[in-house]
Amino acid sequence: MTDGLEIALQKRADLDRYGSNKRLLLALQLMLDIEDIDTVAATSLTDHPNDKSCDLLYIDRGSGRVVLAQGYESENTAKLQAPARKAASLHQAVNWLFNKSEPDGVPDVLRVAWRELHDALADDVIGHVAIWYVHNLPESQQVIGELEAARDSAYAQLSHGYQGKKFEVSCEELGRERLSAHYENSQTPILVSDTFTIEVPGAFEERGDQWTALCTSVPVSWLHERFKQHGAGLFSSNVRDYLGSRRSQSNINNGIQETVLKEPTNLWAYNNGITALVHDFSFSGSTVEITGLGIVNGARTTGAIGSVPAGNIGQESHVLTRFIRCSDPETVKSIVRFNNRQNPTQASDFRSNDGVQRRLVREFQQLGVVGYSGGRRGGAEDVIRRPGENHLSAEVAAQALAAFHGESGVAYHEKSKIWEQDGIYSRVFPERVSAEHIVFVASLLRAVELEKAKLGRIGAEARTEDEVELFEWFGLRGSIMLAAEAIGATRETLVGEAVSDPYVLRFKKNVSMSEAAKAWEPIVESLLAFAPGQLRDPLVTSSLRNRQAVDTALRNFRSQVVAARKHNRTTYEHFVDQVISR
Repeated sequence: MTDGLEIALQKRADLDRYGSNKRLLLALQLMLDIEDIDTVAATSLTDHPNDKSCDLLYIDRGSGRVVLAQGYESENTAKLQAPARKAASLHQAVNWLFNKSEPDGVPDVLRVAWRELHDALADDVIGHVAIWYVHNLPESQQVIGELEAARDSAYAQLSHGYQGKKFEVSCEELGRERLSAHYENSQTPILVSDTFTIEVPGAFEERGDQWTALCTSVPVSWLHERFKQHGAGLFSSNVRDYLGSRRSQSNINNGIQETVLKEPTNLWAYNNGITALVHDFSFSGSTVEITGLGIVNGARTTGAIGSVPAGNIGQESHVLTRFIRCSDPETVKSIVRFNNRQNPTQASDFRSNDGVQRRLVREFQQLGVVGYSGGRRGGAEDVIRRPGENHLSAEVAAQALAAFHGESGVAYHEKSKIWEQDGIYSRVFPERVSAEHIVFVASLLRAVELEKAKLGRIGAEARTEDEVELFEWFGLRGSIMLAAEAIGATRETLVGEAVSDPYVLRFKKNVSMSEAAKAWEPIVESLLAFAPGQLRDPLVTSSLRNRQAVDTALRNFRSQVVAARKHNRTTYEHFVDQVISR
């Protein structure tokens, strides 16, 4: 019998181009609530035959999180377990990746990944490292043992190399049963079915057409006990669960713990509170009784409280709580969706009510061919089902705009700052930015990603020398954002006239994302022939952090494009016929 995850995986034809990494990418998207997996895949997959047992390295400065993963897809699903040697090979990845000494004998694509990781570690923005083995067979103790050894080795290397800094290192075998359980849990809002009695200072009810809610304040000690008892089972509809606490200026979890320890009576005022779905509730006097518990908003609060030593929890500390009872499945989905906003690293959430974003959402709705959320995200169900090829996430739109308009380093390394810092945000999303222009630049980014994917489908033995060089260049981290900036820098050569305001560039017709990417395809294919020779140095030496090196590379790239314009005149003229530049 095929379970829900396998059905979802079969329906994700958009991931077929990643071959054996399809399941691995779906796991990453499900577990970390990634809206646009293609942009992440273009950077995080190693795509190299000498990958040193590292199929994927995902580094997210915004959330302080790193995922090192190995994938395996067996054609014989009757096997009792996945090969333990694949899990053991993660030791090799751990040894070169987390060692503070720059590795020898690894290709540039992995050296650049190592440098990016250690830059983030040195900047003290990484608090959680996860080691995954993702496959389609049953889990086994033998594999778990290998993963735990890799986990302990990674922790030892990090502790030695970055003394005084705190890290949490976890490992997980995401085999057929466990990954399916994560998926099913994301579809089931209430896993804990126990009945609980809670002493509260008071309560009142609110009602809607399909729901009834009890609003109250629960003792922190009660939440602490529930977390110790049920752990992540409390967060069945929040696949991100509780990601741990680390000392960082922007870390919410540590702030909650500090409040519980030092200002317990102020937690109620400082914290947004908890929203939970329950099967039933009742209130009498100072006692609330609930049956079932599924926290849809407040996983971080609960997890942070649960991580405080029991002896430091006082009865005087309370958290505002809403218990919602609802039997209508569609309303339950909506409650989960609109409450599931527990990842503070998605900085775009804080701009979703910004005037520019609200206008852009309306403009995209009027276009009618490309979906755009303006920073608002759905829940796990929306992510796993994939919103479609014509959906554009606000994060990717911001990266495309930043790269095209000359800030590929920001687009790659500091995407959260686009939303957090007013100066950067106003540069990337000025008042004059339009939905049509976003389609123009975002489809360029997608066309570059598709060009990389196309090269990946060509067997290594069948690639020409030029294709080998370009494929190697694509393996360098930041290459896709630099490609978008480089092509954006040649805009006047492409359209054959001065472009006084690049934000007016757009397609003449109202086209979908796939159609727009198709229009870019000949340009991308033609211009990226110059990338390995002209755009390599700023990626290898500084991973886009040396602006002077980037500018020098862009000047050289643009010169090559200008020199070759005569030979590519037909390609450019066909593109110009589809573009408005004034």
